[in-house]
Amino acid sequence: MELELIIGSDIITSYKRLAYKPWYAIAEFVDNSTQSYFNNKNILDTIFIQEKVTLAIAIVYEQDQDLFRITDNAMGMSYEDLRNALHIARRPDNTHGRSKYGMGLKTAACWIGNTWTIRTKKLGDTVEHSVLIDVEKLALQNGNKLSYSSVSGKSQDEHYTIIEITNHNQKFQGRTIGKIKEYLGSIYRQDLRKQILKLSWQGTPLFWREPELLKAIDGSTYKKNFEFVVDYKNVNGWVGILESGSRANAGFSIIQYGRVIKGWPDSWRPSTLYGDQPQGSNDLINQRLVGEINLNGFEVSHTKDDILWQRDQEEKVEQELLKSSKDYRDFAKEYRKRKDDSRGPSEADTKIAIDELKKELLSPEIIDKISIEPVPTQDIVDEVVGRILQSIAEKRTETFKAEIGDIIIKLYINSDMSPNDPYVTVEATRASEVIVIVNTLHPHWLQLKGSDGVLNYLRHCTYDAIAEWKVRRKTAKIHPDTIKLIKDQFLRLTLEIEEYEESDDTTKLDDTM
Repeated sequence: MELELIIGSDIITSYKRLAYKPWYAIAEFVDNSTQSYFNNKNILDTIFIQEKVTLAIAIVYEQDQDLFRITDNAMGMSYEDLRNALHIARRPDNTHGRSKYGMGLKTAACWIGNTWTIRTKKLGDTVEHSVLIDVEKLALQNGNKLSYSSVSGKSQDEHYTIIEITNHNQKFQGRTIGKIKEYLGSIYRQDLRKQILKLSWQGTPLFWREPELLKAIDGSTYKKNFEFVVDYKNVNGWVGILESGSRANAGFSIIQYGRVIKGWPDSWRPSTLYGDQPQGSNDLINQRLVGEINLNGFEVSHTKDDILWQRDQEEKVEQELLKSSKDYRDFAKEYRKRKDDSRGPSEADTKIAIDELKKELLSPEIIDKISIEPVPTQDIVDEVVGRILQSIAEKRTETFKAEIGDIIIKLYINSDMSPNDPYVTVEATRASEVIVIVNTLHPHWLQLKGSDGVLNYLRHCTYDAIAEWKVRRKTAKIHPDTIKLIKDQFLRLTLEIEEYEESDDTTKLDDTM
């Protein structure tokens, strides 16, 4: 005796209960249309050039009329092609593409509605084929006969497929329609980038907005390619840093055969790069690190919305991706875009400042200062500095004192000096002490505005002094560029302190949840 696995015809009704997202269901039809193009690319490109068109897929959804329609100008189907397309679970001849399991058309159509038709005409043929599928009727009858018809005498130049679905199980409206359009633009970004596809919804072209990546000082973009091999499969892609932090835009998009499997705004965040929390923590890495990874040849889910990792594939891919992206990860963790901080000057403020500086630099007075005024001798410099230091030692205590490791910083804000005395006097020759004396009667002090102006002025005076002290201690020769580079590190302290405080606040918040 033998047992048989019997699959009843009513299994088709179960497809309406699949865990599809609307955009992934609709993507099944776009997959078939684009794969039809790729399978016949040379022939169709020749035709498209002659007709001055490109591959076009038009989606129409009329909720009031209970109609969903998708039309393409790809190769179209012959009778044999159509019969194969309606064969459930018959894998296509080419499984290294977007049509993989021979299920997508049927499952997606049944998920959307109970009645659907296919009307198609293949390039070079003269017959148009039509078939009607009534899901509920098909489930009740014995046998799988479909309502088929054909129209002869068509032009050989025509090529199209039109699918219409009615008697809907799903209703799309409001924000869902907006998400469908956004997701479809993301899923087929590669085709849209290459301008080989015009994909439209209700007559409006869909698009993919490329992420804006951070630019370096030299004008180059923080974006680099990577490539490695896992289980004899070539893996490649790119990693970059977003210009503006955005959790929705960050993460890696997984692409297979030019089609996004998992991507914006629910991108893949491997734990090696983004942390162990589900979908990563809300830090700078999760807001800025972005990329695309091509995983051709890896198994995908039935609904083509995720990779089905085999054995230790995921761990291997993550480790290799970390090796390729660690430098960008570290940079994203530390970098904060300046214009994200609203405290900085506006463009108008900067322009006014530049105009004023330009006016000063072009004045006759500065010519005299540069060309005529002599450079003070070392004796004069020593006499002035010595006099001011002696005056401070005799008359007053420091405004504040800061002990930093083995060094003591003493800052004096002095209003007893002459307007002709230097704006700042520094004593940085001692092994464990730096003295900074700021002259509040200097003409430049009178130009400072508000507490922020005073704060930044005192920062520059103090950090110049500390940088000079460090150079004297660490090198045999004082070089102005060395002092500026050391001072540059000090000027970044405020941002680093803020980031640490924010990170500490986030950790405390996480601990209380």
